[in-house]
Amino acid sequence: MQSALVQPLRAIFSCNLTVRDRSMFYGGFLRRQWTRELMFSLQEFRDCNRQWRSGTLANCLKPLVRKCRRSDIIAAKVIRLHMGFVDQLLSDDPDLRLIHVVRDPRGMVESWRNSGPNKRWRRRVPMNQMRLNVQLICRRMLADCRIRRQLETKYPRRILLLRYEDLVTDADTVVENVYNGLLQLTLPSNVVDGINEQLHAKSANGPTGTRRTNGTATATNWRRTINTRLLAYATSTCRQLLAELHYDL
Repeated sequence: MQSALVQPLRAIFSCNLTVRDRSMFYGGFLRRQWTRELMFSLQEFRDCNRQWRSGTLANCLKPLVRKCRRSDIIAAKVIRLHMGFVDQLLSDDPDLRLIHVVRDPRGMVESWRNSGPNKRWRRRVPMNQMRLNVQLICRRMLADCRIRRQLETKYPRRILLLRYEDLVTDADTVVENVYNGLLQLTLPSNVVDGINEQLHAKSANGPTGTRRTNGTATATNWRRTINTRLLAYATSTCRQLLAELHYDL
């Protein structure tokens, strides 16, 4: 598992994209229409490899690798990477920084329920399944928080805890903390504007997109829609995690 997760990240951070599994460049995320406007740096690669032929991949990756190597910051968003795998990455690369993004687990569980294929499916999700989701996510998040605290001692000033709710309510402060505090870099003038455009867009682009007409409301809507029994169960089950992350009960 560590090899499957850590090695690809090392390849990305070193811009060694040619060693990556070729399938990642042909399907999934890269083929989604809504991702086209998010990944401007990939446009040249898309244009070159628009026929999605295996034989053209090596040549089409060259400008992407050059662009990667010219970049001041190389970032990867990794979903549910166990914090135990981060130690080796931080040890290998002294320039690596970690942003640990969390969200209120009650909001996460409600978001999962609402991301079902249709309303009928969402209404039929068994309560015991939802409770199991609560148990698993809170146990996992609490374990990650404990490991992160250990890593913060081992790698001081290289790790930042970021709550999703803080980002959408005070993006300016959070992004400044990322750049000036964690990265020790000057905050580019266009970064905060870009994030605010995503959080306060003219129109949203669906549950899997990143644009929201009201990012703050998106972060707190779960309190109005979550099942009251599930809310009580999640608050009780996740009490230690909620306290750890300073979420209101």
